[in-house]
Amino acid sequence: MLTSPVYAYGINLLPAERVAEEVMKLNTQLAEIVRETGATFTLADLDQRFQSLLRQMEHDGTCHRGESLPPIVTKEQWLQAQLVTIQKLARGERLYT
Repeated sequence: MLTSPVYAYGINLLPAERVAEEVMKLNTQLAEIVRETGATFTLADLDQRFQSLLRQMEHDGTCHRGESLPPIVTKEQWLQAQLVTIQKLARGERLYT
């Protein structure tokens, strides 16, 4: 699963492992909301939330910006992968075998 937003946004925040952890943490939080309230998220909703997360990590010093890279998937493809992850987490499914 693509947990690094650099693949879609081209924003290279470092350390990459920390970014992936924070993306999964947000996915888990959103899955909890889905599970508890039945909420649904659009790709636009997710885009706002992930872009906010990236800005916050850079602003608070959790991560620093490296050299920008060209995206290798569309933003929509990356967000769709995150949505699938959120749905699986909300159903209690395992992500990795």
